[in-house]
Amino acid sequence: MILLQFKPCYNRTIKRNEKRPGETQHDLERPVTEMMLVRSYLMEDKEVMMLDGTTGFMPGAAAIRLLTSRQGVGADRILVFTGTQEIPSFKAFTKEGVQEELTAADYLVLSRSQANYEIRLTDYFVRCMREADELNESAAC
Repeated sequence: MILLQFKPCYNRTIKRNEKRPGETQHDLERPVTEMMLVRSYLMEDKEVMMLDGTTGFMPGAAAIRLLTSRQGVGADRILVFTGTQEIPSFKAFTKEGVQEELTAADYLVLSRSQANYEIRLTDYFVRCMREADELNESAAC
């Protein structure tokens, strides 16, 4: 069962007339059509977030760190769905962005059918997560 998905939020284009330093024409006119849905679970005094890495964006270590930071949403652990409906699989990340094996507590979270709450990440924040991963990859080279 896929627990997370991208949901259409509104279908319009944001337009601005003035350019900011370092922006392109694409930045002035960009479609805003989807928000990324993240489900949050509270388990044993820890917040575990789950998101779908198969539709649109698979976050890397830098994006996970941004998501779990004070500038982001904040969480103790991130579970990312990476499989299919037929063969589900998940990756687990610490708040530092380090990938780990799934634990018994992670499987307990996965068995829950109802999240404590849902968070919708804006296109802007998802773009910031992508940029963080791109910077991290270019710095590693």
